[in-house]
Amino acid sequence: MKKTASVFLVALLGLAILVGIAVKASAADDESRLIVYTQKTMDQYFHVALQQGVEKAVLGAGYEFEVSNCNNDSTLQNNQMQNFIAKKPKGIIANSVDSDALNDVTKMATDAGIPVIMVDNPASTAVVDGTVAYDNYGCGYIAGQLIVKRLEAKYGSVKGRVVNVYGAMSSESWRLRKEGFDACMKEYPEIEYIQVPGEGEQTKSQEALTNVIAQYNKEIDAVHCPSDAPGLGCAEALMVAGMWRPVGDDKHIIFVTGDGEPDAVKGLMDGYYDGIVVEDAYAYGPMAVDLLVQYIFQGKIVPTGGTYTNENFYWKTAEFSNSERGPVLMVPPYVLDSSNVNDDRHWGVMALKAEGVIQ
Repeated sequence: MKKTASVFLVALLGLAILVGIAVKASAADDESRLIVYTQKTMDQYFHVALQQGVEKAVLGAGYEFEVSNCNNDSTLQNNQMQNFIAKKPKGIIANSVDSDALNDVTKMATDAGIPVIMVDNPASTAVVDGTVAYDNYGCGYIAGQLIVKRLEAKYGSVKGRVVNVYGAMSSESWRLRKEGFDACMKEYPEIEYIQVPGEGEQTKSQEALTNVIAQYNKEIDAVHCPSDAPGLGCAEALMVAGMWRPVGDDKHIIFVTGDGEPDAVKGLMDGYYDGIVVEDAYAYGPMAVDLLVQYIFQGKIVPTGGTYTNENFYWKTAEFSNSERGPVLMVPPYVLDSSNVNDDRHWGVMALKAEGVIQ
């Protein structure tokens, strides 16, 4: 009897949750045609491209678009979010500067019945209608594997001195990339693993690697930087030290980054990068808008399992999953190297062609 009652209560609770979701969707389904985007920075090409993708997808779906850029200021981003809430938009797309700082204001938006889709760097605890995230742990681990393969090719076994110039730990994205890279390095005890903070900034990353180069008298085998923009600082440190040599040169330093920005892609094409673990900047906009238009605006529940398909992208399929923060649609990481760098579907290649850098 108790078991039957429990089952009934669970079923009743599930019905209540579904009704709550429907009511919430209905509350947000007003006359507004505005979808807003809160941007963390425009100082990195990746985020410029991400914003372009969001704007194109919003306008392409027939909605109005408005954006705010907080220039990596989490306090300003909170204020901008509050201003957006006051406008009662159809939906909010948000890319947080600090994974902890946006939780409260995000809850204010969802409590007001405004759907929120987080992209790239999600809030740490806020429960939202959907998150389009990237497998940052996988990105870090795959980067480590790329370096491992190059070390094995160089020495005949996996050994050497590897430097990881990691990003700011206040960012969940960079923290997970570090954890993934750390996990890979831990599997190979013959690797001497050196970790230095670059804080995700070009100048600080250059300084951090310059200090390592001096400390070890230039005797390093590989450098990893989790993002291309600060990775340019690492490249500059190697150039200044006379260590920036192309792949195949006896003195080449293995060089692997993440994201797939145009400058890094050009470096790969020119033969100086060994590989880039790509985060598809152009994918976030279409994926976020698809969640809003195909599911949330129609009062449907965003899936927590199964696959999402978009033939326009190199990776084609992505996975839905569930989390404590709500449904997640994961942008898959993949390797860009000399074998596939000329494929037009890579966002960095598309950007280079749009700029007229390559044909």
